Amino acid sequence: MTIRGKNGLGLRQASLRLSAYLCVLCVKCLFQCRDRRGTQRAAENAHYPVVLLASYLLFAPITMGAVRTIWAVNDGEKVERDDLNNPNKRANSVWDGHKVKIFGARNEIIAFQLIIEADLQGIQRLAVALPQLVQKGGNSRIGYTAPALDPTDYSGRPIQLFSVNYMNVEVPSHAEWVYKVGSQAAPKDPTGWKPVQLIPENARAGLGGFPLRVAGNQGQSVWIEIYTDRDLPAGIYSGTITIDADGRKQTIPIELELFDFTLPDQNSMQAMVYYESLQPRLYQGRDLDPEYHRFAHRQRVELVHAYDIDSVSAALGRFDGSDFTKAKGYEGPGQGVGNQIIPRTFYGPGKAFDERSNAWREADSWMSFLRNKFPNATTFLYLPDEPGRSQYNYIRELAENIHSNPGPGKDLPLFVTKHYVKELDGAIDIWDTGPLGYDITRANDERQRGRKYWIYNGGRPAAGAIVIDAPATDPRATIWACFKHGVDNYFYWHGVHWQHNRQKVGERKQNVWANPITFDNRGQPNKPLDDQGYINGDGVLIYPGEDKLHPEHDRGVPGPISTVQLANFRRGLQDHQYLTLARKLKLDSLINDVTQSVVPRVFSDSGPAIGFSEAGNDYERARYKLAQAIAKQSAK
Repeated sequence: MTIRGKNGLGLRQASLRLSAYLCVLCVKCLFQCRDRRGTQRAAENAHYPVVLLASYLLFAPITMGAVRTIWAVNDGEKVERDDLNNPNKRANSVWDGHKVKIFGARNEIIAFQLIIEADLQGIQRLAVALPQLVQKGGNSRIGYTAPALDPTDYSGRPIQLFSVNYMNVEVPSHAEWVYKVGSQAAPKDPTGWKPVQLIPENARAGLGGFPLRVAGNQGQSVWIEIYTDRDLPAGIYSGTITIDADGRKQTIPIELELFDFTLPDQNSMQAMVYYESLQPRLYQGRDLDPEYHRFAHRQRVELVHAYDIDSVSAALGRFDGSDFTKAKGYEGPGQGVGNQIIPRTFYGPGKAFDERSNAWREADSWMSFLRNKFPNATTFLYLPDEPGRSQYNYIRELAENIHSNPGPGKDLPLFVTKHYVKELDGAIDIWDTGPLGYDITRANDERQRGRKYWIYNGGRPAAGAIVIDAPATDPRATIWACFKHGVDNYFYWHGVHWQHNRQKVGERKQNVWANPITFDNRGQPNKPLDDQGYINGDGVLIYPGEDKLHPEHDRGVPGPISTVQLANFRRGLQDHQYLTLARKLKLDSLINDVTQSVVPRVFSDSGPAIGFSEAGNDYERARYKLAQAIAKQSAK
């Protein structure tokens, strides 16, 4: 807060002008004294520079904003708004004290954060610019183009800037399936002003758009993403970041080391996030399915829900890849590659498969359609969600209806969100369990029997917790754990959980920009005490760029807004591609070394304490070793 005088000047400005006024008075008094000693003319000749300086101080405009310090950090750290003593400030994987140094492969999104800390006076107008990166000794460049109104129009925009929005987490998440409060697995610092949303620079002023305001003795993170095109030659690319704080400009050099290999457009593991199109229609007042799917594709995840033949036929471009081309405004990872996951049902099988003859007809029709259109698609019939014993007989009946089919429908996989149970042995084709229930030995046994064993959500200490109060690296750690133990699909239960059944009655149309708690079972009817959890950021990897229900939070962005959590999922999925490339190059010893360095104990190998790294620097060191080895081995 700025203290102001009667004339509207800030305290600092008023103090400087008072000092100047006193300086003038002192000079005048000095010359009067000298005049009484007969030296008036000499004094008059000598005093002009001093008077001019004092007059400038008195009448010149004073810039109010002031920067305490500027530094950078990788995308795997959460720097809170008032954290002015972060240990990464001196140096980290992307910062040596004066220069930003990043690295990556072609066809990759590389991200880092620039932290601008304001002094006591604060900054009224803060903007950051990165015009280009130019290849040293070559002619290639990575250029900046201002963002389009549509935040998912990525064509010709390899450099993107976002402001980080902070949310005040007042209480830790209280749900033992996420982590147990007070346990060794709990985050060390769960409360405070946490960085959450990544708001495009062209959002509304005062709501995350540039220029930004930074309060006194607070920091502001600017998140910068650089996409490296498939055709870029390897080498060093350098540029200059300009920080403009109330008209005072400072520059930071940046250097990108681009290694000579390319990440594939096809993901090396699948990642699916449940999506309800009604959520954007409710909050943003419009149908934004193309934008949301395009956005998710760039994050290397797939938005999923139930499909039938008609809905797939109406969205063919989503699956044949034509929706993800430059002609449709898409440029980035997965260009021209379609989504691969096409579930037949979601969050329950519906009644269509309850009766055998109808089940045969439905399954035959569906599998025949997919074999013709998308033979490599991943599909399944979603059985009752997280079923209890009372539902086992029903599940076995459904399984019999499918598996007894003499036609192509017998190949429709049955999917259940549950760890292996003997009572359902032989009925389930795809087991999908949370990290806390993931038994490594059992999963390997089921794979040997031709079944799949996937993972969903998160839970400490077995893997990362996908919540605001957990470290930034938690989603990344979960993907590394998947690679280590052969999990080829990750599922997150909801990406846009803005209005849902898991919220207090009367608060179902949540103000997700104001309240970090997005899952709240307290007060739900017929809920046992051990199921009345509340969680910060659960089910919300994406925020609405517009908010018609809570207009004070309307960012004016006609599309989705990302989060630190989702960005770290993307980082983990890109890391997975590094690891997969290394495996193809038979770099097994290195793979073992780096996985043991960051995820030594996960899933059923975990103990009561965290058995994976929580530091972004550790993952970046591992990734750099992989990059060096992949580039070297690929050149042979």
